[in-house]
Amino acid sequence: MPPKPLPAATLKPNQSKKSTTESATDGILLGDKVYWNPANLPNGHFAIIGASGSGKTQTLKAIAYELPRFYPSVRCISIDFHGDLGLPNEVCYPLNMESPYGINPLIIDLDTKGGGPSLQAIAVAAILKKALTMGVNQEGLIIDILTTCYKQRGIIQDEPATWRREPPTFADVREEIENRIEDGCKESSKLALKLAAMFEYGIFTRPQPSLDAQIIRFDLSALGKVPGLGAIASEAIIKQVMDAHRIMGEIEGKIPRTYTFIDEVKELKSSRTLNIVFGDGRKYGLCAGVASQLKEQMSKEIIANSATKIVLPVDQTEVKAVASCFRFSDSLVGNLQPLQALVRMGKDGYQVNIKPYYERI
Repeated sequence: MPPKPLPAATLKPNQSKKSTTESATDGILLGDKVYWNPANLPNGHFAIIGASGSGKTQTLKAIAYELPRFYPSVRCISIDFHGDLGLPNEVCYPLNMESPYGINPLIIDLDTKGGGPSLQAIAVAAILKKALTMGVNQEGLIIDILTTCYKQRGIIQDEPATWRREPPTFADVREEIENRIEDGCKESSKLALKLAAMFEYGIFTRPQPSLDAQIIRFDLSALGKVPGLGAIASEAIIKQVMDAHRIMGEIEGKIPRTYTFIDEVKELKSSRTLNIVFGDGRKYGLCAGVASQLKEQMSKEIIANSATKIVLPVDQTEVKAVASCFRFSDSLVGNLQPLQALVRMGKDGYQVNIKPYYERI
């Protein structure tokens, strides 16, 4: 059978008579008279696409700013690759060579159905392979090294009670690699070279901060100088948040527990964990809002599983592809001006003059 045609690329008139305050009772004002409420949609995920200077970051920050005001119980975690997602009353953790903060990718998923040190070792090895372009032999070696580090801490896959012990850090990994080099392992020498920059930067050996604050921002802007570090750190953060929500169990209503915001999601296009969040996070109360300059920088899972899609001005070479993907006409997409957006919420589409973050504070 031929595939069913997409819905017509039409817009609904903005005829709402709600007040134009930032957060009306029925949702968060995006602009004009268009309101967004994730609890009224199939899921709370949203994706923003827009070229540089289109208002993409201002739109993402506007939503991040309003969410805890509209839903006081919602926690917001921003992964900030450029250092420009700061919000009032946030707790900011900069990750750089001078920071006292770090991230430990070796923290274990405590879910007895799909966690433990062995699976964590496999997951971390896969992240490193992708971020640092490792071969299969190095991937296998790092799995063995990570498993050894867990056992040295008394953390055993078949003994879930041990999973709550203090996990190793990459300081332990470095020491284990050096021990193997002393024993004559040539592959460990090659692996040490691959991981040298990561070890020197030190962010995976320092204490990890608490994730208990309501508004948290991880400033990863300094990590862009070392290829792969930002992807490894952000993947670890997202995985820990997703693992924690899975342990908490499914939510009863539709109000999310937590939102994760990511600008420049191209850094995580191939992230398996982020795709899992967009696929399964909703039922555990974890939603995500992401932004990018190009459609190709978003995975198919992100686009398919975002109930809300926001299109800001894109490069003219992107117009046809974006119009087709987000189900708006070419002329509407091609004529957008900065901070003017086409918004699709479920089946409904609107043209909106976005009220930017700087007008809300």
